[in-house]
Amino acid sequence: MGYKYCSEGHIMDPSWKYCPVCLAPLAGWLLTLDKEGKAHKFYTIHEGKSFLGAGADCELRVLGQGLSRQQAYITIIDGLCNIVDMGNGDCMKVNDVETTRSSLIDGDLIQFGEAVFKIKLL
Repeated sequence: MGYKYCSEGHIMDPSWKYCPVCLAPLAGWLLTLDKEGKAHKFYTIHEGKSFLGAGADCELRVLGQGLSRQQAYITIIDGLCNIVDMGNGDCMKVNDVETTRSSLIDGDLIQFGEAVFKIKLL
């Protein structure tokens, strides 16, 4: 079975006419931070559930940071943001506190091993 992609490159089910990621409202960004704490890449986060990892099936596909195929998922519903670690690799820290799930607010830091991210919410 082959993959179908939207014009933005998101993987879609072959039966879908429209990409649900592109139709969902923008809710914020996930920034990758370097060792000095400076952002060097960003990923858009849309309302709903977004998987974070290195796999091609992740809405937030981050390569070269040592993430597993599906490391965690972020949900944003009615302005409330949560992250859940899927237990596939390094443990998750939110603001330097080890956890498996957490509510997030604008500016929170998320870490998986050496990979550090900052969430920016609208």
